[in-house]
Amino acid sequence: MDNQELMDKVTEIEEHMIEVRNLFVQIFNKMVKGSRRINDMPVTLSQMKALTAFHEDREYSMTELSKNALVKMPSMTEMVDRLEAEGVLKRVRDTQDRRVVKVGLTELGKKIHSGFVGRRREEMGSFFGKLTPKDQDELLVSLRKVAGLLKKITKP
Repeated sequence: MDNQELMDKVTEIEEHMIEVRNLFVQIFNKMVKGSRRINDMPVTLSQMKALTAFHEDREYSMTELSKNALVKMPSMTEMVDRLEAEGVLKRVRDTQDRRVVKVGLTELGKKIHSGFVGRRREEMGSFFGKLTPKDQDELLVSLRKVAGLLKKITKP
């Protein structure tokens, strides 16, 4: 493959990645903004974004949270400060290294997080339920394939 063919292919890949990203953002926005069940949650949208950074019931460093939520550290710090003041999050010293501070969900935070995840899953079910079972299977296979390929190129 010559350089021009490679550049043409890279250009097309970039166009499709932008299109897919925009579609995911559009789906998420419809899900969050259009859902009364999600809008009734006792946190703001930006706080909800911070809560989505918690994937497991464990404590995270600020760097991990920032990376998981795809937000810059100052924004994450501000969100964590607010959620801590509201009793949703707690800061805890790392047992291995007392200089490190980790962030975890309080009982209230776990309840809110669980409610949000459940409602988000219901909303996704209503969106993807519009597809036929065959289309759902094809989408799942395609997403697994894309995720696997992207992991190959993002490894350090």
